[in-house]
Formats: sequence, C-alpha cells, structure tokens
Amino acid sequence: METPGLTVYKIPPMPPNWDRVGVFYVSFCAIWTTIVVAGMSFCWYNRNLPIMRVRGLPLAFGSIIFLHLYWVLAQLTYPIGATMPIVIAYDVQYFVMGTWFPLGIALFHAANLRFLRVAKLQRQFTLPELQIPRRRSRIQSAWFNRVQNMYYTTRIMTLIITGVVIQALLTLGMWLACKKYHPSFGIPGTEIRGTTLPEQLVDLGRGWEWWPSVVWQFIWTWGVAPFLIWRAWDIRDTMGWRTQTIGACLSGLHATPMFLIASYVPAFNKVNAYFHPSQWIHLNTLFIEIFTVFIPAYQIIKLWQTRRKVTSPNQTWAPSSPSITLDTLHTTTPSSKSSSISLIEKDQILRYVHADHADGLYTLTALTRVLEEHPTPLQDFSAHHDFSGENIAFLTRAAKWKKEWCKGFEKEESHRRDMFNAALRIYIDFISTRDAEFPLNIASNQLKELEAVFEGAARVLCGNAWVETALPFAFDALPSHRSDEIEIHTGEIVDQFGPRVFEDVQMHVMDLVLTNTWPKFVREMQMQRRRSVGTGGSGGTEGVERRLGGGLRGLLCI
Repeated sequence: METPGLTVYKIPPMPPNWDRVGVFYVSFCAIWTTIVVAGMSFCWYNRNLPIMRVRGLPLAFGSIIFLHLYWVLAQLTYPIGATMPIVIAYDVQYFVMGTWFPLGIALFHAANLRFLRVAKLQRQFTLPELQIPRRRSRIQSAWFNRVQNMYYTTRIMTLIITGVVIQALLTLGMWLACKKYHPSFGIPGTEIRGTTLPEQLVDLGRGWEWWPSVVWQFIWTWGVAPFLIWRAWDIRDTMGWRTQTIGACLSGLHATPMFLIASYVPAFNKVNAYFHPSQWIHLNTLFIEIFTVFIPAYQIIKLWQTRRKVTSPNQTWAPSSPSITLDTLHTTTPSSKSSSISLIEKDQILRYVHADHADGLYTLTALTRVLEEHPTPLQDFSAHHDFSGENIAFLTRAAKWKKEWCKGFEKEESHRRDMFNAALRIYIDFISTRDAEFPLNIASNQLKELEAVFEGAARVLCGNAWVETALPFAFDALPSHRSDEIEIHTGEIVDQFGPRVFEDVQMHVMDLVLTNTWPKFVREMQMQRRRSVGTGGSGGTEGVERRLGGGLRGLLCI
C-alpha cells in the first residue's frame, strides 16, 4: 500500500536486491568485463602486427571503454540502483546516456569510417591515377586552408567532438531547465508529473530532455550505420574488418525502436521491472564488443597458425645470407645451379595450384618467383583484400632500383646522384613517417638508419610536415597531404648511401609478406581455381581475374 504524500524526492534508500536476478546481473557483469578486458589487452599487446596496425585500435578501444562503462552501470541498476536516492539514480543515467554513450558510438563509427578510408587509399597501389596530388606541406595562415590540410582522421574527430560537445552542453542545459530533477529551480511547467509514485517514476524516465540523446542514437544507427553497410558491402578483406563493421552496424538497428517501445508501451512494464529499457541499447554494446575485440583476436590466432605453417617449409629454403635472397630476385635464373635457392618453376606452381597442394607454395622461393615474373595479381590482392599494397609496391620498386643501380657505374657521380634521387622517392613514398600515406611497418632502428640517409633531403624537397596535436586521436591519422612533384636533390649525399641501403628493410618486408599476405593469396588463388573449374573453365577464370584485380591468367591458366 502506497504511503500518502510519498514522492520520488522522499523515497529513502533501500537495501541491495540480491535475488537470483540481481546475482545474475552482477556475476555476468564481472565475468563479461574480465573477458572483454582480456581480449582488449591481447589485441593491444599484438598491436604492432600488420593486421592490427592498420585498424586504428585507439579509436575502436576508446569507443569500447565508454560503451562498456555505460553497460556496467546498466547491469548494476537492478541489484544496487535502489540503494541511492531515486532522482540521483536517474540523474546518473541521464548524464551518462547524454555524454558517454554518444561519444562511444561516435568513436565506434569513426573507427569504421577509417575502414572505408583505408580501403579507398589502398586502391592507389593498383590504380596510380587515384594517387593524391602532391603539394608542399606547410602551415597555412588561413583557417580554411588549415581545415583543408587536416588529416582525414583529424577532420572526422573534429566533427565528432564538436557534435559531442554540443550534445553535452545541450544535456546540461536541459537538466538545469527541467524542474523534475531539482524542484527548487528550473523552468515553470517542467515539474514532475503524476499523483502516484509509479506515475512519477515513469515520468522521470520520459520527457523532452531525453530526446536529444535518442535522436543522436537514431542518427548513428539508422543514418551512419546503413551508409557504412552499403559502402563496405563489396569490400572483401582478409582481416575480418568488413564482417566486423557490417555485423556491429546491423546489431544496433533494433536499439532505438526497442528503447522507445519499452519506454512508452505499458505492456512492457512487467519486462522493465527486470530488463530496463536501456538494456535494449546495451545489447548492441555486447555485439559491438564481440565484433570489435574478438574478431581481431581470432585473426591474430589465425595469423600465428599460418606463420607456423609457413615457417616450417621455409626453414629448408632459407639462404645463408640475407643478400642472397634479394639478389636472387634479379640475378638467379631457374637453371642456376650455384645459388643456394632453387626457384620453383612456373609450371610447378601451376601444378601445385591445380592439385590443391597449398603447402608446397608457402615458400620464400615461390614468393620470390612471383615477384620477379608476375607481381600484378599479388599487388592487386594485397591492395584490395589485405590492405598491405605498400609492401608489394615497395618490394617491386626497390628491386627495380637495385637493378638500375647495377646497370651503371657506382663511381660516376651523375649515376650515383640519379640513384640517390630515385631512392629518395622510394623513401618518401613508403618509409617516411611524415610523407608516406602508408609507412612500412619496420623496426625503429631500421627507420633511424634510413632517416640518417634520406630525411634531410626529404625535408628540403617536401618541407616540414604539419603534425596535428591539438585534437585527441590525431596520432592515428593517415596523412592526406603529400608534397609537390619531387624535385631533384642537388645537395650532399651522405657516405652511408649505397646499393644495399634498402636491404635490411627489404628482408623485413619480404618476411612480412611471406608470413601474412602470401599464404592468404595462395589460398584465394586456389579457391578461385576451384570455382573456375566448377563453372566450366574460361568464364570462371575471367571472374577470377575480375575479382582479384586482373592479370591472374598468367598464374592460373596454362
């Protein structure tokens, strides 16, 4: 029986609700939080792996942190929510839903937009006409030019943070204006409604002050999310990034409609007593965490398994000197007997493909042969599906540069200078952390050695890169500026420059390709071969060429 005169402002705190439902919520919250933290720690520990480095973990994990904190509060509402004054409990939910939740969803979609950006930029490695025009990078005086020169991620973060700040100010302003949360001040007419306690509790969870948060949620889930699904639908990457993006977006479409239905339909009152209306939103959080944390973790485990499979056959093929492998690319022929590497013949590769013996292709010699004779299919695959097109492009450019060096005479000053300028272009396009859109994933000592040779000349020709530091997460940006058409360096050439200047990096990148991209390419090549055979020959083979970017006929067809 309800006490006369009892209102939401006079309800005393109650003891925790430790029934079976309350124990379930607390236990599930603790177990799931432990699992998510372990998964995030696992991914962060392996963040330097190529499949993780390209994802932009700070954005994704930043969203997970905000969303999961809101999720934890929701799970604790049933068992311990009544231990604090009712109005304060609703205040906490109101501010968290108006600030933490929009920021978490915004960061999540920013990470997904990065997926589309990376996929678009990688196309330049197969379609040179898509390369961003080069211009000198210098600080502009006009604010509009500054905005134009901002990195892509910084522009996205600027829009997101602007929207979140507006939402936070709007949330605070409406709370100050609404007297239902503080009867002593506010706009007249915004007082609590309802003569009975249940009616007042319902009114606390409804009202115009909640709608900005609902509108933001609706925009992200029914505006941005379908756009991401549509743009990502035809992307076929090897890292599960497309599955992660589409799955997480689809899982959130129910959130806003079900939250509104549970909040305003009286038939849901019995459900709401155990399953708060906001729990429909938090179901999306669970799916976001599954797709964002555990799909990458699964990809890391798959990579480890693939590396073991690749490492085993290559132990017998490995050369005694790193330079032998690099030189073999252009100096060893299939008939060479003196080399410590016997390259697999092209018809032997085809035989392995036709017989579906993929393990026979997981060798350094098979990769070297493809890079030497027909790198186009591998370049297309790495750019469109593995998002590592810079690796294949660097290997082919560096190999051609080495071959050109051998054609001339090192002691001729003109030839040495020409080779230095060609090497400088390679450094700017693939290695410089200031100029390259996709800097190679190399060790810090290797980077320092090359910076000692080329960085001074690169800064003379390209200017000082404008590094954005004013906004959070800008460190994770992909440069969208590039310097003017590279001029000729006429200054002094350091003594460390020579024909083997890229050798260590080539070996490192070759190992990355061998253990990451190459096995995926072999498997994809085999699957496409099976499909082409199943569809009756030429038609299927043409489909293979179309899906892998063209040029596979030289490897898949006799």
